[in-house]
Amino acid sequence: MFKNDYGRWLSTRKRMAHQCRVHFLAKMWVRSKRLRDLKAFHMRWILRRAARRQRPLDDGEIRLLQLRPGNALSTIICDFLYVDLRFANDYAALSYTWGTAAPSVPILLHGKVTLVSENLFLALLHLRKRQVTLIWVDALCINQEDLAERARQVSHMDQVYKRASLVWVWLGDGDAFSDLAFGEIHHLAQRRDWDGAVPQRVLEEELAQNPQGWGAISELLYRPWFRRMWIIQEVLCARRGTMICGQDTIDMDLFFQVIYSLCKANMLKAVLSLHQNRHELSGGPLAAVSDQLEFFVTAKFDTTDIFAQKEFKKTLLSFMAGTRRAEATNPLDKIYGVFSLASDARSLAYWHSSEGERVWLPFQIDYTLAKEDLFIKITKAILCTSGSLDILRFSKYEPHCERNLPSWVADWATPTSSTAPHYFPLVSIDETENRSWRSMPEACKDPKERLIKTAISHQITRHCRPHVEFGHQNTLTIKGMHLDTIATLSLNTFPQDAALSYFDPDGADVTGTIAKWHRHLEALKLWSEECLQHAQTCHPYPNGESIASALWSTLNGHASRAEDQVPDSCVALPRAIENVQLAAGAVEKQMQSEHVDALSDVLSSVALSTLLECLARLPKMSATCSGQKFATTWGRYMGLMPDGAMVGDWICVVYGCETPVVLRARENGCFVLIGHGELRGFDFDDAVVEATTRRKRAAKDVRKKKGFTTWDEAGRAYYTFLKETREFILM
Repeated sequence: MFKNDYGRWLSTRKRMAHQCRVHFLAKMWVRSKRLRDLKAFHMRWILRRAARRQRPLDDGEIRLLQLRPGNALSTIICDFLYVDLRFANDYAALSYTWGTAAPSVPILLHGKVTLVSENLFLALLHLRKRQVTLIWVDALCINQEDLAERARQVSHMDQVYKRASLVWVWLGDGDAFSDLAFGEIHHLAQRRDWDGAVPQRVLEEELAQNPQGWGAISELLYRPWFRRMWIIQEVLCARRGTMICGQDTIDMDLFFQVIYSLCKANMLKAVLSLHQNRHELSGGPLAAVSDQLEFFVTAKFDTTDIFAQKEFKKTLLSFMAGTRRAEATNPLDKIYGVFSLASDARSLAYWHSSEGERVWLPFQIDYTLAKEDLFIKITKAILCTSGSLDILRFSKYEPHCERNLPSWVADWATPTSSTAPHYFPLVSIDETENRSWRSMPEACKDPKERLIKTAISHQITRHCRPHVEFGHQNTLTIKGMHLDTIATLSLNTFPQDAALSYFDPDGADVTGTIAKWHRHLEALKLWSEECLQHAQTCHPYPNGESIASALWSTLNGHASRAEDQVPDSCVALPRAIENVQLAAGAVEKQMQSEHVDALSDVLSSVALSTLLECLARLPKMSATCSGQKFATTWGRYMGLMPDGAMVGDWICVVYGCETPVVLRARENGCFVLIGHGELRGFDFDDAVVEATTRRKRAAKDVRKKKGFTTWDEAGRAYYTFLKETREFILM
């Protein structure tokens, strides 16, 4: 059946390529600025008195483009059709990238000469060839000069894509790479398993047998559309979609099932690293494409998969976090581009003080705002309505950057990592009914102890809910306590090079990659030795574990593998790095050898095998330590702190936040939020609880002091008292 489906697609592909091929002259004149200007002047001269004005939209109304038929070289002519969105369904919608160049290609829109980008012109040209007559295009169907209309239309843009009978995804003009990539993706799709995903074994076999096809897929995925902010909303809302690249098409669900398979098999970054310019793209585009695609398949497939053990949290913060690296021409669209997708979008509001009175203001889309005002308002709204301080995890103090934002507000316009300390967009299915600002407590081995500890933990969650209060000059007051103080800090942050995230022994530039590995490993060794030096000051460790165990767990964190063995000595880490350096040197020596014979091939294979084995044994520190400094505290704890931290900064426990917060005191009594840190052995319950007792006379104290009572399965009472808190005013 799969073979017949693939053969049917090949025959359809040939037929459609003949029918839908756009004449090359229709595309060539667009690339000449002189011809574009000449045509625009000619059209304006002919139509100087015939232009019609577009009327404003009524409530619930949208404009659609009626694309008139024409031959290959005729002008693109469109008319507006005004329809009620509630009853509209017989139309298509376009998902595309506008591009960075100024619009310069003339079309005739509602009797008026309008300049559009080259990419949009090519999309309309191909759609006209495919006899698409009624379509919605955001840049043309929304009056971009009317900010009020723009805000109204963006607020229900999700409905525009949901009601469209088909969403056309324009990736750009076709080439040899896209032709090969579409064929390979179709071939992979025929080998899907019962769960809709291509098995990892099949993916690895295909990668080994057809590296050219996978290289073409990598080229395709680096097209600008995959880094665009708006695609998340446009694709998630589509009932049915078709990806189009030149004359080639592929079903959108089929395409993303293959991408989902790559993510599920942890092969997406490996495929992206096959690009011929991967070293130049590794810093920004690689991370942007990888984050965008991984987030998209998480939001789409982990929500609809009936076998999934976790569910995607459809909150605005989850969407904002997952699109940190996405590209948007207007920084306001980093929020508005996913706003209508959020389950909590309609309930977002915040307290605003006006003339001595507090007013509850619903959050609304407003394109007249400056980006700083928008980021402050959305942070306030999420803090007030989510019952959590999770959004503060994305705030990070940048010592060398000037910004016009309070320290507790993240700059969402800055493309940065989508990760934040202990923020997870997926939650257990069991947690979806009763979500709070805390994750589920870890279970104890003893059933009796587990019961009472779980009961106490739930009470702590209820009694330690976040306290949020906004003051003048955009200050934020939160409640917590001073836990510890930073005593020592590493001079540098963890060295990370995105180009080294994937090592391809069969790549074209193995020698250049190994040279980069040498520099990276040398910096990593110096950093680990600095960590060892600071860690010795923590002896004996407060929770009783060895310094080696505490250091290993601190540097590996949640990235540590189950089969990793905690070393008996601290010198195991630099020793592991030295082994990788030696193995990399052996590979480099074999690659530079001028003698090519059977023995040299064997030696090269052995050297590569040894290098890969040593890399596998190296601790997976990058996910945990990225952008962090190693720190020790006055209380002899060790941990990881944000790169903006300094010796003397406070490590605080804050109600509504599971991880420690790093604050810096100012002379006026206020504090600057530096970021979130991690301390080895830190437990929120232990940090906020003063004492737990079973003495009956403590029952009177519970009523007087801040405390609560819990009971075990035998009906025995446990009295828990919480430590005194103070307020921190963040500026």
